[in-house]
Amino acid sequence: MRKTQLIIIISVICGILLAGMYYMNTANKLTKMRNLAKRYESDVQTELQTRFEKVPNLVEIVMASAQQEKDIIASVTEARKYYNNAFSIGDTAKMLEADAMFKTAITRFEEKYPDIASMDMFKGLMDEYSGLEQAVNIARRNYNEVVMQYNNMVEELPTSIIANSRGFERIPEFKASEEANKPVEIHMTN
Repeated sequence: MRKTQLIIIISVICGILLAGMYYMNTANKLTKMRNLAKRYESDVQTELQTRFEKVPNLVEIVMASAQQEKDIIASVTEARKYYNNAFSIGDTAKMLEADAMFKTAITRFEEKYPDIASMDMFKGLMDEYSGLEQAVNIARRNYNEVVMQYNNMVEELPTSIIANSRGFERIPEFKASEEANKPVEIHMTN
């Protein structure tokens, strides 16, 4: 009888130890997943903030470049118009004056923009914007994935028993406000 009692006592102690280890392991895993979900939520917020701050600045840079090019092209066009008017009335002095205006405008244009830069800048803006949108989407997906795994642990047996005893609650999946969830509207008008 003594041997049987010893085996029963050892079995009970081992069972209690295994249950305790399972409890601690599950509680630790829930804590890690909850903290990971918080980190991913922060990543989403960071990406949204980056998009919110960066896109208007990129648009301003591109618009400034486009405006400079527009001004230079306008001065070339104006010089050409002035020359054509002078030519049509046969005023050589005004034709020479127009020629000087034209040369100045062309020189300014060639110095500042040997290649028209705004098209490359517009393309760069679109590439940057696409990258920002992709980063936001990836951050949202990562957050929602870890939240789903965490919520499954909180709700499924037997981990739900431990989760309830330790105060772990479901975390809502990421749902941005209507305004934040919309892509940033880009208005390229002056």
